[in-house]
Amino acid sequence: MKILVIQQKMIGDVLISSIICNNLRIAYPNAQIDYLVYESTTPVLEGNRNIDNIILFEEKHRKSKAAFLKLALQIRATHYDLVIDAYSKLESWLIVLLSGAKRKISYKKKGRTFLYTDNVPFEPYPKTNLGLAIERRLSLLDPLDLNIKIDPLPKLYVSEKEMQEAVSLFEKNQLKKERKTIMISLLGSEKLKTYPLEYMAKLVDTITDTFDVNILFNYFPKQLNDAKFVFDSCKPSTQEKIYFNLYGASLRSFIAIMNQCDLIIGNDGGAINMAKALNKPSFILFSPWIEKKIWATFEDGIMHNSVHLNDFKPELFSNLTEKELKKRAIDLYKNFYPELFTNQMIAFLSNNLSDNKKKSIEIYNTKKPLLTALIITYNEEHNIKELIDNIAFADEIIVIDSFSTDNTLAIAKSFDTVKVVQHPFENYALQRNFAISLVTNPWILFIDADERLTPKLQQEITQTIQQKEAFSAYNVYRRFMFENAILNYSGWQTDKIIRLFQNNKAFYSEQKIVHEKLNVTGEIGKLKNKLIHYSYTDFTSYKQKMIVYGKMKAKEEFAKGTSPNFFHYYIRPLYQFVYQYFIRLGILDGKKGVILCYLNALSVSVRFQELKKLKSKN
Repeated sequence: MKILVIQQKMIGDVLISSIICNNLRIAYPNAQIDYLVYESTTPVLEGNRNIDNIILFEEKHRKSKAAFLKLALQIRATHYDLVIDAYSKLESWLIVLLSGAKRKISYKKKGRTFLYTDNVPFEPYPKTNLGLAIERRLSLLDPLDLNIKIDPLPKLYVSEKEMQEAVSLFEKNQLKKERKTIMISLLGSEKLKTYPLEYMAKLVDTITDTFDVNILFNYFPKQLNDAKFVFDSCKPSTQEKIYFNLYGASLRSFIAIMNQCDLIIGNDGGAINMAKALNKPSFILFSPWIEKKIWATFEDGIMHNSVHLNDFKPELFSNLTEKELKKRAIDLYKNFYPELFTNQMIAFLSNNLSDNKKKSIEIYNTKKPLLTALIITYNEEHNIKELIDNIAFADEIIVIDSFSTDNTLAIAKSFDTVKVVQHPFENYALQRNFAISLVTNPWILFIDADERLTPKLQQEITQTIQQKEAFSAYNVYRRFMFENAILNYSGWQTDKIIRLFQNNKAFYSEQKIVHEKLNVTGEIGKLKNKLIHYSYTDFTSYKQKMIVYGKMKAKEEFAKGTSPNFFHYYIRPLYQFVYQYFIRLGILDGKKGVILCYLNALSVSVRFQELKKLKSKN
């Protein structure tokens, strides 16, 4: 059997995609397994015996049609039985088209499915802590139904000679053996992927102020000026711990040097991926325009951790496309202050610099407990598509619609992965309990149409439901968005709600028909990442929402037998405003605080005016 795997361009991609070759070797020990890559990436494949032949895609193949055609015909002449295209770009499409292979596997993308015998879904969200970069590559093996235990870890191989040369280099530069050694991934592959150099200097200062360690900078000779800028920006006491002239002049020398280090901190990129392949702990700084969910591989919050500006300031990313983020990356980086994540970095270092730390990568079981996301809707055409995209990581999505009169139903039904059920609305508690009755999966995520999960929260939910000793339910704090800006006070600073819970362990109390309470059997935990709540989009719609809530609360008061009087009509609304505006610090929110506190007071007034009407009718 002859197999060709295609992954051409970047070092990180080539290293990650090599796991396809590694697992094919386990499944087909006697097969010929070839790997087509760019010539500049081959150092990360040296010593990998799972690959029989490395086929080079050279610059001439990009520039010359004749040279490219010659390469494609050479591949065709090999008569491959199977081609796996992990690259899926124009060059690989043409190679696959001309390959003559009996079976061809790649990702399912519009306009090119005819090229392949097997088109694998291109998953938008990770399902485990392997990260999308790993999960997507492994998904290309699914059509083969391999009867093996999948190994998801990329591997790097360091020869004995290379190890000795690295040790000698450490000795020559007189690194202190009693100290642990930290590699700093100083520079990204381009400026848009490079943490601001002045901020990086502050991080290095923080490391050396807190820990007695050796510091190495990862840079190439052509990046000397930038590396020197960071060095010169560090404090003299920090400079004493930096071994500036000890660096990898080539990829192989960097790999050998990294193999002698204890961990790596810095910019996402090839250096980080190589360190992980050497089983070294990593703390990654992601560029604002890079999707963390793809490259935050093996993240467990202990041995591997990462930070992204979106984790701390999601409001800066509202409604921005990837193209817009890339264009604004430099300006966004300026908001990514070291102080935002210093404590996380120090905790990571404390854990991984300990001599008695057990270094192992925890990989979550891909046969994880299944999660159903529930949404109740009525006229949510402006929210529903974005929300469904946001929760696509769930194993099942059910929309319970109360006969919307806009396009909500049509939009929801346009998703093949979404189950849509229509059910008449009486009140929120009854509607939510009906939704729960439809679920057979062990975990439920109940989310409102105006709420969104951050990537960090998505990952936390995925990891939480896999814990062996999980709580029955989890509270999540919400970040209230006033239009597209965060509202910091006005009573919303401590707002939390149960959104994640185990099926058959929770139901909504039907005594409260608005702001319904979830009754939970068992202990309730707390998620650390916040939910984004886009409740206030404009004055008119929020006012109407508060009026509706007020009328529904009136029904609760009526059921309790409350008799409204002067106190309810005038004092309660005034108290509501004073409490939120002064006691709950709405005054600090400026004009936004005045508006929100007024509308909440209005809701109280509507409640008791409506209660008066109900009493009169009765």
